[in-house]
Amino acid sequence: MSETSIDEMMLSIPEYFNAEKAVGISANVQCIFTGEDASNWVITIEDQTCQVEQGIASEPDLTLKANAKDGVNLLTGKTDAMRAFILGKVKVSGNMALGMKLINLFKP
Repeated sequence: MSETSIDEMMLSIPEYFNAEKAVGISANVQCIFTGEDASNWVITIEDQTCQVEQGIASEPDLTLKANAKDGVNLLTGKTDAMRAFILGKVKVSGNMALGMKLINLFKP
């Protein structure tokens, strides 16, 4: 596994959130990680705030599925999001326009 655990990385996401770029965005993003550190997380963006909690969203706007190691690399900026998607390292379903916006909502 990576030096950064999924739990540590997911719980630190709000620290990297760029509220100024989130004007008008309201979303629930489901992250499903598989493999050695399998877990499920929900990122909620609303009113220019970001919250992260472990669990399953009832109606996510966007769902990201990846191996835990690939998920850590993607969300910590070690892997380019578009490259990961093209190579099949991350699967995305739901509101694809929201997925494109997410790339700019977090500082590396």
